[in-house]
Amino acid sequence: MKMSRSEARGVPAIVMGTFDPETRWRDPNLAKLPAMPDQDRETIVLCMDELLFPFCEPDDIHYTRCKIDPKLYEYLNGLGFSFHNRYHFDLNDEKSYLPEPDVFKQCMFSLASDSRQCEEILTHNVKHLSPYAITADTARYMHVAGSLGSLPDLETVKHVNSKFYSNRLLTKIGEQCYGTEVNSVAEVQAVGNTLLKRGAYLLKDPFGVSGKGNLLIENEAMQRRIGEHLEKQERRGMRSQFLLEPLLRKELDFSSHWFIHTNGEREFLSVQRMLNQQQNYGGSIRADEVLLLLLENAGYFDTMEKALRILFEDGYHGFVCFDSMILEDGGIVPIVEINARQSMGLINTYLDKGWEMYGYSGLLTFLSLGLPEGFTFESLMDTLHVSGLLFSGQGKYGIVPISSNTLMVNGIMTSRRKSEGIQSHRGMPKGRLYISVVGRDEEHRSELIVSLRQVLADLSIKVYN
Repeated sequence: MKMSRSEARGVPAIVMGTFDPETRWRDPNLAKLPAMPDQDRETIVLCMDELLFPFCEPDDIHYTRCKIDPKLYEYLNGLGFSFHNRYHFDLNDEKSYLPEPDVFKQCMFSLASDSRQCEEILTHNVKHLSPYAITADTARYMHVAGSLGSLPDLETVKHVNSKFYSNRLLTKIGEQCYGTEVNSVAEVQAVGNTLLKRGAYLLKDPFGVSGKGNLLIENEAMQRRIGEHLEKQERRGMRSQFLLEPLLRKELDFSSHWFIHTNGEREFLSVQRMLNQQQNYGGSIRADEVLLLLLENAGYFDTMEKALRILFEDGYHGFVCFDSMILEDGGIVPIVEINARQSMGLINTYLDKGWEMYGYSGLLTFLSLGLPEGFTFESLMDTLHVSGLLFSGQGKYGIVPISSNTLMVNGIMTSRRKSEGIQSHRGMPKGRLYISVVGRDEEHRSELIVSLRQVLADLSIKVYN
């Protein structure tokens, strides 16, 4: 796996990956919690691979699912984020067919296992692979592409990313363990009834992620409905596996980011404060000195060292993120879950490395948007520039858009399907605008976001969050 920027590689790397790997790691024979199907969300998440550009150095290849908008690519280069963009689909090229959904949602390592991409690797003398996460297609890609460094095996990655593993790890390192593992609907109800006597609880899928795979159970009626939903699946031969945790009264969510080298050496990268909205991810910002000192005095980093050592002993090396929280009573839950992969907080850590040359740090967040017909990414960039909101470097503050296709993919596909007569009508296509907000302080960052919301309203864009 690609090392951190503190280690000069001296040879180019290829930076790529598929977000939401948990869906691909999950045993398909496990029963699922109810969820609203959201086709727009799925295509947006598939385009989040654009967010990996901060990991690139100038000679690196950033291989993305879709072509990064040329205006954004030029803008990011101007801010010092230099990289070569290669892509699999150019959705704006009307000479090529739109990919079918099953083709479009393939893992990036599967899409990249073609001869053209492998020729690029040889041409650029690429010797390292920096994956967002390791999936079943990674090994096949490595076999086709040649030697690109050392990665942990897939089974180890799946094992250490499970919520069962993080729950057991707390016990191993001598910390309080809040979760109870269950393996049937009957056990969900038995353990759930006990927890409900003290309050609401969280029902967690072993591979659930922010906003998906976790349910807050507040009463017996809700628990009964979920139980009936799971029982139907058990009757069809599915297995139920969940982690039940009491809903803790938290004061603050945060994450710590590390790199475990192949020799077991551990490297601390950052602590990020997480701006979650209930159970959903809302943003990341570097922790201030007050929080770092509090964690130091509470022994948090010593606890993490124990956890990192066991992760390495269990066969894992590479990037790892621990989601943690501080409770209202001041107690610290050091491991809420483990993300043995790259993560949003890590992306913000590397964005901040880019802002260091200006003496700033930024807030990584996003807005969920509904787009009017005919909207273009170029018009957004132009409007941000004219309004003075677009961050332009030294001595300035502002908004930095950091992905184009998470915003545009559904709008482009809808427009092309309409023009090809495949689709007749549809509501406003949804997109996500991921941004880094570079401001003086928290108040100033909030003011910048308010100004951004006004710019979006002036463009007839609907903001959902």
